[in-house]
Amino acid sequence: MAMKEGAIKIAGIGRVRLRLRPTEEELIRVERAKRARGFFLALVEALLIEPSYVREDWVRLPEEELRKLALLIAEANELLPYFRPKREKPFYNAFRNAWRMKRSSHNEAVFQRAIAAWKAHLEEGISAAAEAYERAVGKEREILASLARAGFVLSPTALAEVKGNLERLEEGTLGATLEELWPDKELQKLVDRFFDLEPFRRRERIIRNAFSAYLREEYELSVYGLFPQPEGVMWDFLSCSNPAEAQLEELIGTQNRTFVTVEALIREVLSRLIGEEELPFYRFVKFIEFADDGTLNRHAVEHGTSIAFGTKQNALRLILYLDFAHFVLGKLQG
Repeated sequence: MAMKEGAIKIAGIGRVRLRLRPTEEELIRVERAKRARGFFLALVEALLIEPSYVREDWVRLPEEELRKLALLIAEANELLPYFRPKREKPFYNAFRNAWRMKRSSHNEAVFQRAIAAWKAHLEEGISAAAEAYERAVGKEREILASLARAGFVLSPTALAEVKGNLERLEEGTLGATLEELWPDKELQKLVDRFFDLEPFRRRERIIRNAFSAYLREEYELSVYGLFPQPEGVMWDFLSCSNPAEAQLEELIGTQNRTFVTVEALIREVLSRLIGEEELPFYRFVKFIEFADDGTLNRHAVEHGTSIAFGTKQNALRLILYLDFAHFVLGKLQG
């Protein structure tokens, strides 16, 4: 920020000359003040050129005199849209909040630009996946949306295997019917196709071991092994292929954001392809409210709250979802 000086006459001090724009380091330092008045006086001390800052002289000044200086600093730092002190109240809180609101507004604008750049690098691949999925789905979109709401997400490959039996997939019998339509040998063929993509090859031993547990009817082990893999393969793609990922991750850290890029990518893909932003087993649940009745939930499983998740249908959900991730990743990688 360019150097800018100003001068003002303060009763009890005399003519005051000061820099009007603090550095980022100065703002960080004065922000440590516990009270808003302390913040203002610490900022004055940092900006003052002449006369020398004597705290005793400044703390006894009436608020009305300091308000003039606050307005001068606010104008120089483009804070006036945020600085709205009330006449009947001291200005200190309003002054400090103006700095915070401006910083928040700036940070949000920077963050949204970073997200836009991040999404732009993904658009071609997601569009290709959506177009390919639309061609494969045809008139079956509604039944596939119903399957997704039940936690069964089918890739075009998986859809082709069951397309002749879609009329049997009715609410309440989805899981049992899919179990019947996906015997172990057919699932083995599906899994064997995963490893033409590098992110899957990096996890081949884990995925094959988890599938072997499925074949042995050790469904708890299968679920534990499979649950992290869709996010893992998507992270590999983002971290290695999206040039905007590193900048966005840095902003997430410096701005203390809760935004998770892998989760955002998955939501975008699900929304564009099947019309559902979230799968039932990805929904956040509070542990105290979670009923461990066999429902599959990532948060509850991976934190150990759920122990009743080890069913064939739940493991099948994750195998089919990983197959869907394989289809999407192939399109993202072009």
